Amino acid sequence: MGVTGESEVACASTEGLVPGMRAPVGALPAIVDQLPPGGPDFVGRTDELDTLYTWVTGPGAAIPAQLAPTDPEHPGTTRTVWLPRDRVVAITGPVGVGRTEFAVRLAHRLAPHFPDGRLYARLTGPRGELIPPGDVLESMLYALGTVSIPSAHEERIRLFREHLDGKRFLILLEDVTGTPQLRPLLPESPTALVVVTSVAPLTGLGRAAAVRSCALDMLDPRAAAELLGNLAGHTRVACDPRAADELAALCDHHPAALRMAGAWLRARPRYAMADVGRRLRAERLRLHEQAGDDLAVRACFSLIHRELVPSAARLLRLLALVPGREFGADAAAALADCGPDAATRSLIELRELHLLEQGSVPGRFRFHDLVRGYVQERLDAEERPGERRNARVRLLDRYVRLARSAERIIIGTGGPDPAADVRFDSADEARAWLRDERPELLAAARVAAAAGLDAATRRLVSVLTRLLDRRAHWSDVRELHELALTTARRAGSGRQEAVALLNLGNLHVARAELEEALSCYRAALEVSRGLGDPAGEGRAMVNLGNAYADLGDLQRAADWYDRSLLLRRTIGDAAGQARVLSHLGRLHARMGRFEQSVRDHRAALGVRRRIGDPADIGRVLADIAAVLGEAGRVPEALTVYRDAMEAFRAAGDERLEALALLQSAELALDSGDARDARSRRRQALALLVDAGAPEADEVRRFLGDE
Repeated sequence: MGVTGESEVACASTEGLVPGMRAPVGALPAIVDQLPPGGPDFVGRTDELDTLYTWVTGPGAAIPAQLAPTDPEHPGTTRTVWLPRDRVVAITGPVGVGRTEFAVRLAHRLAPHFPDGRLYARLTGPRGELIPPGDVLESMLYALGTVSIPSAHEERIRLFREHLDGKRFLILLEDVTGTPQLRPLLPESPTALVVVTSVAPLTGLGRAAAVRSCALDMLDPRAAAELLGNLAGHTRVACDPRAADELAALCDHHPAALRMAGAWLRARPRYAMADVGRRLRAERLRLHEQAGDDLAVRACFSLIHRELVPSAARLLRLLALVPGREFGADAAAALADCGPDAATRSLIELRELHLLEQGSVPGRFRFHDLVRGYVQERLDAEERPGERRNARVRLLDRYVRLARSAERIIIGTGGPDPAADVRFDSADEARAWLRDERPELLAAARVAAAAGLDAATRRLVSVLTRLLDRRAHWSDVRELHELALTTARRAGSGRQEAVALLNLGNLHVARAELEEALSCYRAALEVSRGLGDPAGEGRAMVNLGNAYADLGDLQRAADWYDRSLLLRRTIGDAAGQARVLSHLGRLHARMGRFEQSVRDHRAALGVRRRIGDPADIGRVLADIAAVLGEAGRVPEALTVYRDAMEAFRAAGDERLEALALLQSAELALDSGDARDARSRRRQALALLVDAGAPEADEVRRFLGDE
């Protein structure tokens, strides 16, 4: 999979943190606003909107204050008022009735009353699967700026509530399936408001929550006629109001059916409304026995699907293969095996017919829940299994190429690849794509694994685990490594299984879950021994040493390092020997055995010099200098740092040269030479600016504070 699985600990001088300063935390916007955009053709339900708005904002309503106004019977005093821990607006109704559109409209209207932020999450997947509350909490904590998200469910709840305590936040939760799913997501803050949509009424929240429910049903005749007029044209409705009323009745006053019928009329200006009504009536009769409560929506869909041009109809069917909720022109082009321009035109046509909806951002699309089911039926009936498989492979391959292009520009060194058929023009564009596509990419990996597409799964998992921030998306990265493990075992690939186990162990180490990490590393060691793979055994041994070192069992860590070193020497793995010697050097420095540490690092230096990579030579020299400095041999340490900087200069790595300069500045300051320390920091700043390194701003701030 292109991943070694061996955990490496970078030397202190090249870790990417500026000595003496805190690691910077990415700045978030002043206000987090995740509310989806409102639809343009919302009609009716003004009374319901006004009632809920007044309940939240009106006199004596749910916007709380810590103390009630002055008691008129006792001037100059205040009385404490009882405040519910949570305030919930619950919008219920059958699928397709317009719950989400109503909730989004209400949330946007209430937004000014919640200036601290607005959060949004959907609690079911694209095919109705439940999304665990822990995953929703992870996503919202990341949006709130949490860098290291705890794995324990209770800790996530506590941290989420701590973020929102006393703040005016609005949280919109779509498709809640019941109180057990909702309860962990309640902020327990009376200054916040939670708006939820669900099919069934919510029960069991108790007196700790103030709940106001609003049950939606189909549109009334007046609102239904208005919606038809908005789409088909008010003149057509006014010219034949009786036909318009009949058409609305044939649509059962269902918002989804009315939108499709109105859009179909708009696309056919020569059609009379009565003609469309007759055709829809005939379609209802044809489908009567196979449809249930959704007869009107199914009939409208069937009528429109049958009259689509073949290319658009085929694309619509193939879009049911998209594993996630949303998609763009890239995914559509891959599925239909056409150019992105042709795919974009078809997507826009399908959206204008209300067979697709606008996605969370411009250029992205999604299915209405009811329509997705109908499209899946047409896909199964009209597309051969071989074509479905080929389309899915094309889509996965497209995701892999886009992800590799994003990786190249986000964490690579070469910028955009002009020879690539898919590429991003800037790192910001690539990051925006990754942010928008992350749920779809993860869903694609799951689908590929479930479908037995092992090669595609390995390629996609490999690039995604390198791209995703394991601190912010820990559960996503863990799932990807588990998919890699499942795929490797199914394929009978022991080497890939060992790598997946090592990667899972490394992920646990990053979370300080060291016992879990040890279990993964031991399993990887057993797999490698069974294969007769000494290189794999050596990697597992190093990782076991690292985990024991983190546990504080330094002697056991040294034992595992020694075993790995012996194996590396046996198989002639020079680079592996150098890495293990560096681990031993750091370990002996922790144990206070500075002379032994220097000997280990010098042995590693000898191996690195035979290999001849100047950057690796510089890293080992920086390790030696750090140990000498810790041992109090400052003049020697500064000399070795100079050698490290020369090696980094020979490698053309200005960032590593700058970080070595910053480490040497710390030593100069400790020895009492503040002027030399400041000079070294200024030289480092110039190098970091030239390299475009993220540490430049922090060093600049640090120099300004001196």
